[in-house]
Order: sequence, then C-alpha cells, then structure tokens
Amino acid sequence: MSGAPPPALPPGVQLEDLLKSHALLHNFSRCLPGMFFQFQRHSSEKFCFPYASAAVEQLFEVSAETLYQDAGILLRKIDPEDWKDLRQSIRISAEQLTVWHYEFRIRRNDGSTRWLVGESTPERQSDGSVLWHGFFSDHTDRKLTEQKLLAAEAQRRLVLSASNQGLYDINLVTGESNFSPEYLQMVACSPDDFANPLDFWRHFWTHVVHPDDVPLIRQAYQKHFASGGTTDYRAEFRQKNQAGEWRWIMSIGAAVEWDANRRALRMVGTHIDITERKRIEEQLRLNQELLNANTNRYKELARELEILIANAPVGIMFVNHGVIVRANATLAELCHFPDAQAMIGKRTTFLYQDEDDYTDFGQRVIPLLTADKLVELEWRLRRIDGRPFMARVVGRALPKGTYDRGTVWMIEDITEQQRMLAALRGSENRLQKLMNSSLIGILTGNQSPRLTDVNRMFCQLSGYSREDLLAGKYVWRKLLSGSDQYLMHQAYTELMDNGATAPFEIMLRQADGHAIPILVGLSHVENSQREWVAFVMDISDRLRINQLKTEFVSIVSHELRTPLTSIRGALGLLDSGIGGELPESARHLIRIAHNNSKRLIGLVNDILDIDKLANGKMVIRNEPVNLIAMLQNALEANSAYTSNLQVGLVLEQQVMHAWSLGDHDRLMQVMANLLSNAAKFSPEGESVVVRIFQEDEYYHIAVSDRGSGIPLDFQSRLFEPFTQADGTNTRQQGGTGLGLAITKALVEKMQGQIYFVSTPGEGSTFWFELPVYQ
Repeated sequence: MSGAPPPALPPGVQLEDLLKSHALLHNFSRCLPGMFFQFQRHSSEKFCFPYASAAVEQLFEVSAETLYQDAGILLRKIDPEDWKDLRQSIRISAEQLTVWHYEFRIRRNDGSTRWLVGESTPERQSDGSVLWHGFFSDHTDRKLTEQKLLAAEAQRRLVLSASNQGLYDINLVTGESNFSPEYLQMVACSPDDFANPLDFWRHFWTHVVHPDDVPLIRQAYQKHFASGGTTDYRAEFRQKNQAGEWRWIMSIGAAVEWDANRRALRMVGTHIDITERKRIEEQLRLNQELLNANTNRYKELARELEILIANAPVGIMFVNHGVIVRANATLAELCHFPDAQAMIGKRTTFLYQDEDDYTDFGQRVIPLLTADKLVELEWRLRRIDGRPFMARVVGRALPKGTYDRGTVWMIEDITEQQRMLAALRGSENRLQKLMNSSLIGILTGNQSPRLTDVNRMFCQLSGYSREDLLAGKYVWRKLLSGSDQYLMHQAYTELMDNGATAPFEIMLRQADGHAIPILVGLSHVENSQREWVAFVMDISDRLRINQLKTEFVSIVSHELRTPLTSIRGALGLLDSGIGGELPESARHLIRIAHNNSKRLIGLVNDILDIDKLANGKMVIRNEPVNLIAMLQNALEANSAYTSNLQVGLVLEQQVMHAWSLGDHDRLMQVMANLLSNAAKFSPEGESVVVRIFQEDEYYHIAVSDRGSGIPLDFQSRLFEPFTQADGTNTRQQGGTGLGLAITKALVEKMQGQIYFVSTPGEGSTFWFELPVYQ
C-alpha cells in the first residue's frame, strides 16, 4: 500500500468499507505478475502516484511510500530513448480521455534493462486534473522472444538469398524434375525411386506432405497461377523427413515458363526448413495468450475472492481490535450463530474457555503475527452456546494501513479428526504389539530406500537394533550379499508389476558377520500399491534337517545297492541251476526272492535319481539323438516285460526323420517308465501304442493305453513323488510311485514338457515334446 493520506470519502461510503476494499485489493494484487497504480496529472510539470501496489518494489526497486513522496524517481528510471514518446502518449490520453497503453524500457539499479507494458483508464477530476487507474506488467521475456524471432527471420532471409539449399525445377506437364541434394534429403526420397515421374508426385502428395496442409498448398499454387506470375508462390506446410518427423517447410517459387494460353509449364523455387521459427512463433503466441489471461484475471479476482470466502468449507473471519468485522456462513454454522451477519461486531472472547485461556492464546500468536508469519495451531475453542470443540486455527496479520492490529483467521472443527487419530494411534500400538509378539520376522516399507518398521523378531534374527535398521538409507546393503540384493529387487519388481511374488530363499547377514538362510514372503499392504510387508523365517533348522535327510537317503541307498546287487546275482545263479537241481518248491521261492531283489534295486535306483535331481547332481548330456532309433530300441528293450503281461507294443511313425538334443540313456529311462506304466495297467490282449509326430518346432512322443484310466481326484498329484493312483494294484504290479516324478524332471532337464490326458474307464495317454534339432 502507498503512504498517501486517505482521500476524502464519497457520500454514503464508510471508512471501514473503504479499508476492507483496500485490504482485499492488496491481498489479490500480490497474486498477479504486475503492479496496480493510480497516476494523477495536474499539469505537464505536476504529477504524483496516489497509489501503488506492493509489486512496485519488484518492478521499480522503490517502495510505495517513497514513490508517493517523489513521483519523479519512477519517471527517472525510464529509458531516455522511450521518455519523449511516453510523455506524448500521456498527454494524448489526458486530452482525449482515451485508454493509455504503452510499452517502454526501464533501467534497474544493476544496469539491466526490463521491458514493461502499462495500461490505464483516465478520469477527469473536479479540480481539472486527470487520474489514471492502471496496471504495469513485466514483458521482458516476451520481448526477448520477439527479438529471437526477428533474428531468426533475418537469418532466414540471408540464407535464402545466399544459398541454394532445397532448390527444385519442375516440368508441370510431364512431372520431370531436377532437385538439389538438400531438397531430396528433406523429402526422404528421390524421383529415381519411381518408374514414372508422376508416381513420385503421387507419393509426395500422399505420404510426404501432411494431409491437413495439402489444401493450403494447392490454394497457394492457384493464387500464383491466377496472377499470371505477378506474385510469387509462397506456402508453409509440414513435411515428413527421413526420420519420420514432421518438419515445417517454407516453399518459395515462381512459374518461369508459360504457354500461349498463359498456362504455367515450368516452375523453379526453393524449400527452407523453418521448424525452429515455427517453434518460436508458437512460444510467442503462448506468451501473448498468457499475458491476455493475466490482464483479464485481475479484473475477475475480486469477485472470485468474494465467492471463495462465502463458499469456503472452513470458517473465515476478519478481526480488528478483537472484534469480528467480517465472517462467512461456515463459521456462523460452526459457532452456532443464525447467520454470518449475526457475528459482526462480536468480540472473539466467546471462543475461549476463560480470560486466562484468551491471554495464553494471545501470547502464543502475537509474536508470529507481529513478525508477519503464518500462525497454525490446534486450540480448544467454544461455540456461542458454550459447547467446546477442538479446532485447527490458521491466521495471519493483515497489511499495515488496513486494520489496526487486523487479522484474518481460518477455523476448522477437528474434534472428529482427533478422535479418529486417537483410535488410529491405539490401533497402531496394538499392531506394534502383535508384530513384536510374532515368531516370524516382519518388515514394512514403501518405495523409499528406508524401512518404515521392523518387529522384535527380525531384530533378533539380524542382530541389529530397531533404530539402526530404520535409520539406514540402504539397509539391504548390509543385510544381503550382492546376488541376494538382486533377488530381492527382482521379487520387488515382480510384486509391483504383477501384484504378487512367490516366496524365495536368501542368506541374511547378521551384525556379527555370520549368515543364516531365511525364507522371505513379500506382499502388498492391503489397499495400498506403494507399501509392502515382508515376512522372514529362519530356515536353518529346516535346511539342516533336509540335508540330514538327503545324506541319509544317499547313504542308505548306496549301502543297500551293493548287497542287493550281490543277492540278486546269487539268486539268479541259483535260479539258473548252477548250484544243482533243486526241488520245484525251492526254485519257486528262489524265483520270488530274485524278482523282489530286482524290484528293490529298481526302488533304490529311483530314490538315488530323485535325490540327484533334487540336488542338481544328475548329469544330463546335451547331444543329438535320433528319436526314431531311440524309440525302436526302447520298444525292443521293454518287449520282454510287456510280453509277460500279455500286452503288445505298437510304434506309429508319422515322420521319417526326427533328431533332438538330449541324453539318449535318460530318454530310454523315460520311455521305460512310460511303457511299463502303460503295460501294467493295460488289459491282457491289448496293445500299448507309441506315436511320434511333429507340431511346429517340437517333436511329440505319445504313449497310449486302453487301461482303467486315472481317477479325477488324483490327476492333480500325478507327478508328485511317492504317489500312486491305486495303491493295491500298483503294489501288485511292482510300482514305486517315483517313476512319473523322475520322468517329468528328466524331460524338463532336456528343455521339454510332459503332459497327459486320461478318461476313467477308457485309458490314458502320456506325451512329451522335445525341440527340433536342425
């Protein structure tokens, strides 16, 4: 606000109303990129600035009070080259009472120059002077843009006159043309690419020129031809370059040959890339639109401010000397007044519990208001009927000269928020107790590099305190190795992308340097896409037990296989009669023992294979395999077994040659498992059918039987170890429950997949696929 003495009030206008208007004007003037002013001219030598908004300090580097005392200080800042014309424009506006609008330069204290635009409306006063009400705004950025545009245009003209870039010479009848290399680069093709010159021009109009610009170019041609060549052809349009980008092109040319009927025969000209100029023009247009918007905005701001206060969702009041001078309907409803008008003139003391409470509030806020700082605090207030409520109070002092110790306040009832916050804190405390009572480590976090919380169990697992874990910005670097950090990052990325991720095992580095294996489950916090929770379990004991189990299986299996092999060999010799002729009852018992020893050896081998597959110790060769020869060998090797069951074997070969990469011996093991299963469950007199065929880039090998099929409730567990669909029958047929699990693992080791289809009562088909080897 300026330091001018208050003007005489018009009849019917109260000083209080005028001061309110001045306060509102000052508040919203601070929101605009410019300065409001009043300029009064008594004569060519006598003038003053009765009013200048606070922005005068940013634009002219003088205070409003200084300007009021010496108006000449502002005029002396005007660039001398602009001063004469500026004075003339003021004189014309005063004589004709027309809107004054002028653009001029000022010199700042640091020697720099700024461009300003002023606009004001004059009024003739009763004493004969003229009073202008107006607005100054800084247009330096726009002027700099204009200067760049002018420089670009000058450069364009220079290039056009001094170079031959983008030259063309076109026969308008035949379409034959001569182009400079620069022109061909612009259009991203050449007439030599087309058999007929007219094909080139059809491509040019269809694919090179932007379709929205074609009508404008044709109009420019028609205008030029209609003038008979008295005016140049000139058009600006978008054209696609070799990179597929749309570039702005300015085409200038003229028809240089005409026939007897004044029809153009030949045309020459040039193409110039003006994309940069177009960009500057667009920026200038946007700057001008912004200027126009700001000019109109300040005219509407006062009305919008009134609407904002009246419809604000929080209570608002203006206070002067502890008395309410203005309030909105929301505050009246909050304080249980009938309307906002009923609050005018009320002292604010009714809001406080007692005089001491009022004094305490003043001691808290007065230092901040005096320092022109924002006040924001929570305070227990009262409504007019004495009912208390918890409020959020925000306030600030009004500018000097508006009210003596005037302030504006916003009041919001936060009683319910406080109740909910207390409930939330209680819930958080209960959640923290539950977390700390868990026997599983729990961590929470979000997209920031820091953890948000950990429970007591995870602190015990890691050996770090809760404070250390939450304070570290990159805590994973000390908890995990580099490879495990990568696994954690992969799991987090999968969680963000897919909403879920499978549990995974990593090693946790403890504070003392030791590492323990942990199982980690990662999930989103409910109803949040940013927050996550991790559950951590120490699996040291489980891994130790698994290791002991593995070692036990390995030792027992190896220790069993050696004596079993000897027993099988001895029983085989006895069965063959090497020990002399034995009674038939003894031979029968020896035969039973021999068969069971073979079954035990198969079981031990299956257990060893499962153990090797589970521990990654099984070696699988990767070499070309003739699948047809392998199948023929497999059928021959298993024919004796199937013959004993009175089941036949049939090979249906739908390809002449079939090669894939794999392990021949392991494929023979796969076929032995599938053939023995199919034969065991086939009725006597039926045949097991083996087919090989090709689909896309895979060979398919299928084994089909006409047995009883697989029960539906068992099919989901078919490939799990030690599972059997019919335990009694399987035991009778010599099954171990490991064959299909081993088969599946072996096929997958050779980059294949295995499938099955079965209908109870009708039989089953198992097939696996292997990649084609060229």
